Amino acid sequence: MCAIDECEPWEVYSCEARTARKDRGCTECHRQIRRGEPYEYATGKLCGSTRWDVYALCQHCDAATAWIITMCGGWPYGDLGSELREHYLSGYSSIYLARLAAGVHLGWLDGRMPVPDGDVASADAKRLLERQVA
Repeated sequence: MCAIDECEPWEVYSCEARTARKDRGCTECHRQIRRGEPYEYATGKLCGSTRWDVYALCQHCDAATAWIITMCGGWPYGDLGSELREHYLSGYSSIYLARLAAGVHLGWLDGRMPVPDGDVASADAKRLLERQVA
């Protein structure tokens, strides 16, 4: 079910918070990250790859990754929306998860939707995991 189990590990990886100096597209939801907006910049090379990858995550998608990271320990860059939808359809149904998946799919309405709270996303995933164990 979870794509993180089948992902190649990073050979080289770096991630940092940045402020956009120019408009750029979010790797996950494809909305425009506007100049002056905070975003997450990740770069690296996967094991066995000859390509150097660069990813930019808007603050919305960066906060939404807290759900997948708590649930699975990571996520395949560039596939956040699919992972959230797949987890929802696989029985991890919560209104919060549905909102995250919809937000990514809708490009966070070009940034007009409020930024999700990463702590709430993580708490929702923990609650679903606890229910699964009980």
